[in-house]
Amino acid sequence: MPENKHPIHGRTLALTIIVGIFIAIMVITLVNLIVSYSYPAPEYNKYCNSSSNYYYSYPAKPYLPQPETNASCFFNSTLNNQVDSCTAQGGSPIYQYNDNGCTVALKQCDFCAKQLDTDTKSYNRVSFFIFAIIGFILVVLGLFIPTLLLQIIALPAGAILVIEAAVKNFDDKLAVIIVLALLVIAAIYLALKKLR
Repeated sequence: MPENKHPIHGRTLALTIIVGIFIAIMVITLVNLIVSYSYPAPEYNKYCNSSSNYYYSYPAKPYLPQPETNASCFFNSTLNNQVDSCTAQGGSPIYQYNDNGCTVALKQCDFCAKQLDTDTKSYNRVSFFIFAIIGFILVVLGLFIPTLLLQIIALPAGAILVIEAAVKNFDDKLAVIIVLALLVIAAIYLALKKLR
């Protein structure tokens, strides 16, 4: 592959590095914007909104005497067992109240937060592969493009996107380790092949 006939020196080299870094940052930002636009992350409000009564999951009045009505809320073992069962499954208890504001029953066990967590983990897994693949392609391009400016843009942009991919999917550590190890091995192999 032919190299540049005129080597870059001094101010031109410094300017090339600075411009390359700025463009690399813009490439990383652009990739993030495109991915978030075309593959949006799960949003809390779409899972746990006012219709699910998620904000009223805790008793309005615990088992304490109520001075305004002189009424007491009594402990209910059946309700307590239902609440324990709900929280053990990852749900949030929604209570039913009597006229004194005491909890008398479990209206429902709301799983919106659990579903959001499940979908977020799935989203992170998919976005990990998207960012890892784009980042790896940029690293490979940076290794084989002869123009210095394009190398300065592609190599750090690709490396940062691969790192970002790993951070996004840190819940699934084994998959991150395996994929990153394969990417590192492939990048080292290609770099050694290029530098020979």
